[in-house]
Amino acid sequence: MPEIEFTIKEETGEMELRVEGVQGPACADISKLVTDLVGSPAREENTKEYYARPQTTRRVQQQNKS
Repeated sequence: MPEIEFTIKEETGEMELRVEGVQGPACADISKLVTDLVGSPAREENTKEYYARPQTTRRVQQQNKS
C-alpha cells in the first residue's frame, strides 16, 4: 500500500516528501500530484523502488495448424 510521508524542519521550514510502496515511474506521478497540492520539497531523491520495474512473465503459445 502506498505511503506518503511529509517532514517539515522547524529550523528552516523546508519540507521533505517521501513516497513508499510504489514502483517505477508511477512514484513520480504521485509525487507530482502531491507537490502540486502542497508545494515543492527542498530536495528530491529517487529511492530504489523508483528504479524497480514490475516483474512480467512472458508466455508463448503455439497454435496448431490443422
